[in-house]
Amino acid sequence: MTLATSIGVPMEGDLLLKYFESLINKLFKILPIKEETPESLPIYIESLQLELLGCKSFIYTLQNDGNFLAIISILQYLAETPECSVRKVRREVFRLISICNKLSAIYAQGGDAK
Repeated sequence: MTLATSIGVPMEGDLLLKYFESLINKLFKILPIKEETPESLPIYIESLQLELLGCKSFIYTLQNDGNFLAIISILQYLAETPECSVRKVRREVFRLISICNKLSAIYAQGGDAK
């Protein structure tokens, strides 16, 4: 599978799958940050959101992907709600990882997640 990009250079789909794998690690990192240095969590999440928004702009197929938007939206909630419990953050992180795995499965099959 080849993906169209905003710079007009096609990208192999395998690269997107590798990105989703690395994204899972970045999402999982939210848990120890919340537990150890919760004051830095909004900064980490904002940085991650900027990366995701850049990726969404760069890879056309992600621009209309509801699952990808769900990841950005859940992160927005976590950034705006620093008082939420570790338990809630843990639940949402595992939900984020599940969405990421779903995206990987869809794009591994060359499908469209719309």
